[in-house]
Amino acid sequence: MRISALIIAKNEELSIARAIRSLEGLDEVLVLDSGSSDNTPAVVKGSGARLFPTDWPGYAEQRRRALSLARNEWCLFLDADEELDGELRSSLLGSEPETGVSGYYIKRNNYYLGKRLEHGRWARDLQMRLFRKSEASITRLHIHEGVMVNGSTRRWEKGCIAHHTAPSLQKYLEKQNSYTTLEASQKTDEGKEFSLLKFIFSPANEFMKLYLWQGGFRDGMRGLILASLSALYKYSLWAKIHQQQISRAVQKEAG
Repeated sequence: MRISALIIAKNEELSIARAIRSLEGLDEVLVLDSGSSDNTPAVVKGSGARLFPTDWPGYAEQRRRALSLARNEWCLFLDADEELDGELRSSLLGSEPETGVSGYYIKRNNYYLGKRLEHGRWARDLQMRLFRKSEASITRLHIHEGVMVNGSTRRWEKGCIAHHTAPSLQKYLEKQNSYTTLEASQKTDEGKEFSLLKFIFSPANEFMKLYLWQGGFRDGMRGLILASLSALYKYSLWAKIHQQQISRAVQKEAG
C-alpha cells in the first residue's frame, strides 16, 4: 500500500524527528510547518521529509491543505508528538487495504508525564488516521477536528500509535490554555450560552468521571493530576465562554 504520511507542526524540534523516523519506508512524508521559530524546519529537512512552510489558518484548514498536497490515495495523519510503533509500521508496509474499506481506526497509546496511561478514557483511544483521500473530509471545528470518512471503516488490528502528550506540566498547561480559548470561540460561534450551573458542576463531574468512574485512580499520581487538570479545563472553558460573550456584546453595542 502506497501511503502519504501527513504532519502539521510548529516549534516541534524536540519531537518531530522521532515522528518522521517512525514513518520510514512509507511512500512519502509531508510536514506543513506554520512559522516555527525553532529548528523544526532544519530537523524536517535533515530527516528526509518534504517541508512545506505555510501560514496558520487553523487546525482544520491546515489538515485540508496537507491532504491537497498528498500524492497518494491512502493517507495517514500523524501529530508531531506521536510515532508509529514497529508493529504498526511493519504491518502498513506489508499489507493491502481490504476491498471496499475507506478508512481504518488505529489504537493510540497515550503517554502522560513520561509513562503510559493504563486506565480511564485515554487508555481506550481509537483514532481515524488511515483513509482514502477521495472518501475523506475534515470536520469544520476550531479544535478537536477529525477525519470523516464516507464508506466502510474498520479497525487496524496490528500495532498502535504512541502519543507523547505531555513531556512536562508546563507544556501541558500551555496546550490546555490554547485549546480552551479555541473551544470557547467555537462554542460561542455555535450559539452556546454561558451556564452558571455548568461552570460550577461540570469540573467536578469531569474529575469524578476520569478519576473514579473510569478508573484513573489506578494510574496513581499521574491519574490524579490528569483528572484535576481536566477539571481545570472545564472551569477555564466556561469562564472563557462567559468572557467572550461579554466582549462580543460590548462590541455589538459599540458598533
